[in-house]
Parts: sequence; structure tokens; C-alpha cells
Amino acid sequence: MPWFTRLFFVLCRILSAPFLAGVKPKLIQFDEALHDQLSGKPVCYVLRLHSWTDRFLVERILKTQGLPLLRASPGKLPDAEGAACLYLPVLAGKRGGSRGQKTMAGLIEQAAQGEYPLQIVPVSIFWGRNPGSETSFFKLLLGDGERAGALRKLLIIIAQRRNVLVHIAEPLTFDQFVARKRDPEAAAAMMARLVSFYFSRRATASLGPRSLSRQQIIDVVLRRQTVRDAISAELSGPDDDVNAVKKKARKMVEQIAANYDDRMIRALELILSWVFRKIFSGLNTHHIERLRETANSRQLIYMPSHRSHFDYLLISYTLYVQGLVAPHIAAGVNLNFWPVGGLLRRGGAFYIRRSFAGQPLYSAVFKSYLDVILSRGYPVEFFPEGGRSRTGRLLPPKKGMLRMTVDSFIQQPGRSVAIVPIYVCYDKLVESASYVKELRGATKQGESAGGLLKARKIFKSSYGSPHVAFGEPLSLDECFSHIEPNWRKLAQQGDQSFVPEVVDYIAQENMERINSAAVVNPIGLVSMILLSSPQRAMAEDELLLQIDHFVALLTRLPYSPDITLPEGSATEIFEQAARTAGLSRIDHPWGPIITATGKEAVMLTYYRNSVMHVLALPSLVARFFRHSQTVNEAELIEACVLLYPFVKQELFLRVSVEDCAAAVAEQINNLVELNLLSRNEQDGTLSRANVGTETYAVLTGLGRILRETFERYTVTSLLLVQEISDTAAPRKQIEQHTIEMAQRLAILSGREAPEYFDKNLFRVYMDTLIKEGLLLVEGDDDEQLLRVDKRLESLSQRWVALLGPDVQQSMQQLIRKQAINGA
Repeated sequence: MPWFTRLFFVLCRILSAPFLAGVKPKLIQFDEALHDQLSGKPVCYVLRLHSWTDRFLVERILKTQGLPLLRASPGKLPDAEGAACLYLPVLAGKRGGSRGQKTMAGLIEQAAQGEYPLQIVPVSIFWGRNPGSETSFFKLLLGDGERAGALRKLLIIIAQRRNVLVHIAEPLTFDQFVARKRDPEAAAAMMARLVSFYFSRRATASLGPRSLSRQQIIDVVLRRQTVRDAISAELSGPDDDVNAVKKKARKMVEQIAANYDDRMIRALELILSWVFRKIFSGLNTHHIERLRETANSRQLIYMPSHRSHFDYLLISYTLYVQGLVAPHIAAGVNLNFWPVGGLLRRGGAFYIRRSFAGQPLYSAVFKSYLDVILSRGYPVEFFPEGGRSRTGRLLPPKKGMLRMTVDSFIQQPGRSVAIVPIYVCYDKLVESASYVKELRGATKQGESAGGLLKARKIFKSSYGSPHVAFGEPLSLDECFSHIEPNWRKLAQQGDQSFVPEVVDYIAQENMERINSAAVVNPIGLVSMILLSSPQRAMAEDELLLQIDHFVALLTRLPYSPDITLPEGSATEIFEQAARTAGLSRIDHPWGPIITATGKEAVMLTYYRNSVMHVLALPSLVARFFRHSQTVNEAELIEACVLLYPFVKQELFLRVSVEDCAAAVAEQINNLVELNLLSRNEQDGTLSRANVGTETYAVLTGLGRILRETFERYTVTSLLLVQEISDTAAPRKQIEQHTIEMAQRLAILSGREAPEYFDKNLFRVYMDTLIKEGLLLVEGDDDEQLLRVDKRLESLSQRWVALLGPDVQQSMQQLIRKQAINGA
């Protein structure tokens, strides 16, 4: 470096120091293992831009993080005592012409003469989060200037000092390039391409693709051939005004289209940070590292569970603060009210009507809009359940948006796309009061500005810590290949017969992966235990004992690799749950009793339902010992395999039906090792402890987790056998009778669980009976007639055997009364 360049370098350092002092960079995806990887080795950091201010900021970060510092002389090889800094334009030969690459080639040639463990570490620095709007005049202050001069860079530093992202990548081993490319210049070129690709992917993951303005997107949608064809089809006669129909189409797409504005995203981050600090005690994020790795190579489609209006706020906020792009979000048109509608639209929301039926023009417009934003590479989020779950369970997925996403992918099969399941749960649900009313029969209140004003009261309560867990991503092309290995060839030939099966597979797999990422928070665990008691009351010492055993069950044999369990002792878990759930402690000379009543008891069912799937399989096993001291192990496994498909379909369990026998055997071994069951090797039987013992209480509580589920199955099966044993009957009529019977049974048995007679659950069970061939369908979809297969009677008796005599008696009486009334 010439003396005058060095002098200018020092001058820039002095002048920029006051401005850089106010910069608060956010280091994303920093791996602590990097210290060990770089320790004692020569290191070369590579920056994507030739910027001394970027270099000065990196020097500060390296010092803060305890990484090798920049001490090597310019043009010299770094060593273990001092790292070097190189800029991508120089490495790629874009700055200084071929001299840059020749210099790098010279360094490679020197290093190739002996063992030289140089570590190449790309470092990305993003001043702001705007990827650069193609029509924006505000990039000067808000954009990450690729060619910023001194004044412009100064303005960017001032404007973005609190909105700077820094990512230090995994090191590339220098020896690999030397070994693969003997020619030094070829090795330098290959290194430049690889580092350039990294910077490109990192920029897309953090900033998103280059964005079109809202008006440009609207114009592109209206020019699509499918929309033009739909406009032509809308004309019923030669005298119809084509301009009026075009105006109608434009109004539709304007109602739909997002107005994504990174300035609003930044403002929403500040607002939500304040709101979340007020109402939550923290925000927990799980498996974000895996998501970042996926974002580096694929376009992301987020498909989360939907339990609260806070879901999309939490997810977008989490992604943004973790250095990823906030997605475009499909929102119900009911949320498009002043002032929320416009704010959400600028935050990435696009609006969708609940139904497209009888609206071919709207259908064409919406599909074209979705295809445009997907083809541009934007990350997109939609809720496969269609609406919020009022019961805590995952709802059966609706497949319309997924089908449109799949159709878009087929048009551009070269894109790398991944579906990201997301599990969201809460220690205390913000909408709990309205959910209790709706579960008890009240009409759902529409969203409005007045309702927003009433929402101010949420600031008077604490809602614990919500959790956002990112499940294992699904590669879209791998899903296609799983169903049809030759799908690309078939699609080129215009054959899309495989698409419905692909959509069904993705929909089911996504829901199962959502549940696989479950967070078993204290309130969910305590709810499962407390509701297993007949009167929703339990001695405190017994409750703590069951907490210990349930955590041990899940620790020894986790539901999935991604599951998150509560931390702390049983007492700490209980106390944390009691604070948010409104549990009551009744003092008694023999020890305190824990109970829940009223709306608190109803909400306990919600929290239980969100996590009950993690113990569904051991609960199924334990249920067989509710009324039997000893059970043959082989017969137990066989019975569980028979009943498992129904539980799997309702709770979206991850174990396949084919692997069920092996999974049941593992659960039995786990129960034996925890002394909840004992095995007699000589006669192949399993035995439970005697009534009155602690282990008996734990096993009984475990078996009761699925009690209400089995009761619904029993009610439905008995009624089906009773009503349509001889002649086919309308499905709608059967569903209505079943729900009415469940409502009456709930009242007679004192159930505080309105979801006990949720029509969706009965439909899922009937669908599974049809899938298993136990119900035969006649007629069309509008008026299905059901006929019973004779094997259903045997299945119904298996369900009956899992229930207690009191419930069996109530059901049999109701069935007889129904038969008499029907006669």
C-alpha cells in the first residue's frame, strides 16, 4: 500500500470513528464453534463490497467476539498471528482488472508450495433491510448501497445505524481449492464464484429478492393470459362493457395485493417490540439455525399452525429480528378494516376471500397474483387450517392455497422451494375469553375498529412466553418425487394426474411436522394431568409425581427429535403453569388440593389439546390397563395397531401405520423401564401395579389423556351400527345425531370440554372409517349415503372395552333412547 493510500486510510478511520461508534450491529447465526475452527490458523476475511467503513466495523466485531484480528500486511499471506481482509471485487477481478485475480493467484501459488491451512471466511454486512425497489427513489437512505460514494455511505451509516445485520459464515478450507485446481488462476476464479454465490444467497435470505412496486405487480397480474381469458368469459353478450369487467378485475387485485414496505416493517418491529415487552415475559424461538440454512438455498413457504391473531405477528417479527425476510402473508378479508387493514398490507399481508365458489374471475385474479409473487421468489406464509383453532387441536388442512402453490411450482420446476411447518403456542392465549364464549355456543364476533379499541385491556394482563418452533422443512421437489418419480416428464407432457396426491401428501406431512416441533410448555403438561382427574382436582403431591413421570417418559423416548420439553423441577413447572392458568389451591389437613373450575377449566382443555399428541401412543397403551391387571403383550400390540390409524388421523401423529407395531413395542419398553408396567417373560404378559399405589395412579392418569377421544369414537361407532346396520343413511343426518348424543353425554357426565362435540372431530373419524373400508359411501359429494361394513361392530366393541362401566351405561341408554325415538 503506497504511503498516500495508507495516509488516506488512516484519515478515513479517524473521520468515520464517531459515526461508527453509534452503529449497533446485529450478529446473526453466529456459531461459537467458530473460535475453535479459526484458533491458531491463518484467516482471510472476505467482504462483499470494497468499503473501508465495512472493514472498520468488522474489526470492531472481531475484537468483541474474540476472533482473529486483522493484522496481516497488505499483499502478504496471513498467519496464525494476524488475519487478512480481502474484498470480493478484488477476488473476482472486478476491481483492478485482472490484477486482482493475479494477486490472489499469486497467493494461492505461494500457499501451494507447502502446507498452509488458510481459512476463507465470508462476512456479509447489510446496512438496512431494503433489497432495492425497482422504482424506489429512497434507496439512498434506506438501501444497502452497492456503489455508494463517501457521502452516500455516510448518510447510509447515519440512517441505518441501528438496523445493521452482520453474518460471519462457516470458513472455507483453502487447501480444497488448491487440491481441486492445480492452476492458481483457475483456483482463484473458482473461489471467487463460490464466495460470490454465498453472498448472493445470504442477501436473498436476509433481504429478499428485488421487489416490484405494488402497482407493477397489479399490472403484471392483469396482463396474465389466465386473467384475460377470465375477463373474456365474464362477458355474457356482445353488448357487455369489456372496460367495466377490466375495472372489476383491477378492483379485485387491488383488494388482494400487498403493499410491502420495508419502512413499515421496521416501524412494526419497533411497535411490536414495545407491545410484546408489555404483555409477554419473553419470546422463545426454536430451530432457527436449521431454518437459516434452508433459507440460504431455497425459497420458503411458511405453513404454520393457527391459534391466535398474534401468530402472524409473532412469526414475522421473529423472522425479521433473526435476520430473515418477513414473508407475504395470506390474510382473511375480514382483517381488511381500518386502520389495521392498511398497516398489515404494508407489512406484507395480501387478502383472500373465504370462498371462491361461483367467482371464476376472482379465482383467476387471485391465482395469478399468488403465482406472480411466488415466481418472483418472495417468501409466502399461509395458514393451512384456514382459520384459528378454537380447541387447541390442529384442524384438518384446507388445500386450496397449497394446490395453487403447487401449480405455480410446476410452471417453474427449476426453482428450489421448501415448505416450512411452524408450531406456535402460548402460555396464556390472548383470545381466551372470546374462545370460551364461542366454545359454549356464542356467535363469533367480527373484527372491527371497535374491537381493536377494546383490545387495550390486554395490557392489563401478562400472557407468559409464547413459543415459535420451526419444524423440519419439506423440499417441494422431493415431495413430488416421493409420489411420482417421473413427475417432471409427465408435467412437460401436460399430465398432472399426480398433483392431487402430491397435495394430499404435503398437507398431511406438513401437519405432522408441525406437531413434531411441539413445545410442551408447563401449562400444557399440567393441563393434561389435571384434566385426567375425573373432577379436575388432584392432590398437589400426586400432580407433582405425575409431572415427574410424564417428563421422564418424554425425555427417555422423545416424541420427535424437534420436541421441546419444560425445564426445571416438577414444583417449578407447576408454579409456572399455576401463574398463567388460574389454578386454585385448596388447603387441607392431608395436603393441598389443586383444582380448576369455570372458564379456566375450559381453557385447560385448549392447552391440553395443543400438546396431547406427544403422549398419545403411551396413553393408548396405558388405556388397556384401566380395567385389566394383566394383558398379553402380543395381543396388546395387535390391538394398538388396529386402533392407531384413527388416533393418528385426528392428532396428526408422526409414526406411520406401517411402523406402529415397532413404535408401540418401544413405548411398552419405556413404561417397563420406568416401572409403570412389569413384564413376565415366561408367559408374555404385562402387568400394572396394584390399585392405590403411586405407579398405578401415574399409569391411570396417562391412560385418561385420550379418554374423551375414545368416548367420541365409541359414540359414533355405536350409533352408526345402530342406525345404518341394514339400510344406507344420509351422512349429514348421522353427523347431526352423533353430535346431539355427544352433547347430551357431556351434560350427563359433567364434561367442561365443549370441543367434546366438535363437528370437525366427528367428520375426521368418519373419514378415517371410510378410508379403512369400515364405512361404505354411496351417492355424490353433495348427498353422501353411508353404509356400514360388518367389521365396524367389532371395532365399536373394542372402543367400548376401553371405557369405564359408567360411560358404557350412559352410552347404551342413549343409543336405546335414540332407537325408540327413531322408531
